[in-house]
Amino acid sequence: MRIAITLACFLTASLSAVPPVQSIPPSLLRPIPSSGPIPPAVDPAILKSASPPGSSAQSYERSAKDFVHSKFASRRGTTRVQNLEQLSQWKDPASWQALWDAMKNEKDDVRLAFMDHLASQGGMGQGMLAKIAIRSEESPMRHEASRRIERPACDEVVAMIELGLRDDRHLVVNQAGLLAGKVDAFAVIPSLIFAQVTADEKKTAGDLAWIAIGTNTHYIANVTAVVGDNAGAFQPVIGTIQTGVLMRVQDAMVYNYRTDAHQSLIALTSRDFGQSTADYGWDMKRWWSWFNTEYVPFKQAQAAANAKPALPPEMPIVPPTEPTAPRTVPPAEKTQTPPATISAETADDSAR
Repeated sequence: MRIAITLACFLTASLSAVPPVQSIPPSLLRPIPSSGPIPPAVDPAILKSASPPGSSAQSYERSAKDFVHSKFASRRGTTRVQNLEQLSQWKDPASWQALWDAMKNEKDDVRLAFMDHLASQGGMGQGMLAKIAIRSEESPMRHEASRRIERPACDEVVAMIELGLRDDRHLVVNQAGLLAGKVDAFAVIPSLIFAQVTADEKKTAGDLAWIAIGTNTHYIANVTAVVGDNAGAFQPVIGTIQTGVLMRVQDAMVYNYRTDAHQSLIALTSRDFGQSTADYGWDMKRWWSWFNTEYVPFKQAQAAANAKPALPPEMPIVPPTEPTAPRTVPPAEKTQTPPATISAETADDSAR
């Protein structure tokens, strides 16, 4: 009995020591449609609480400016350290953007303290750090924000990266792709495929450029009489004829190759798939075909394997036996001995 209980405890401890299998994002289990928009990996409504309405945004903007000016302007020493601790009072996600904008011109210790506060605010704080890591204009601040994001990325971070990959500005898209590679955001692989190259139609009023290929032929178009003392002459007027081709450029298609997003896509897919995907280059059609025909079946098989209970076959779990109560022996019943029968000869001997 003791051996069975000890074996069960050992198996329970061994299974609890195995790290839990991470769930596979749904965006990696469904093919990319052949037409239409790409379904987002995470519902963008998850970030709705960080977008205050107009009146609330203005109120937060005024409060943030007053707070930063009163707490950090020309403050030093112990008072400044105490004021930095008061940043923990700002727990409403709708106020964080206004506070970050208000401390734009402050020293680094203020902004780094604010990032530390965001790192302790759960998923919404992680999403705000991702926003800073994608949209900040300062490279050191982007690095510090990305360093505080947990790996693997939570849904709020994935949603913020998705918004960055769908932005019209190429710099924002590149920085979103770079962050996706840093925080292991595998869920945004479909968006990365179509964000690595973009074609922008350039239309302006008038010609964008012109190209002329031709030949100039000179001839005498006219003569002018020149008269002097006892002299006369004619001065020729030279004309020019141009023959050839003139090409006018009135519109153009500009292809932008976003290298940071491209490199993150190769790094994420190669590491997860187990084979290098660098050969697909910038060909989005090949990427689309690979994702639908190879990668999605691979992830579906992986999800099916993760769904099965993983138990070591050589060590089956033996259920512990119920302890049994000590056996009690009932007391022996007293038996009455029947009276002995005395024979007649024995009676006569005793009478004598």
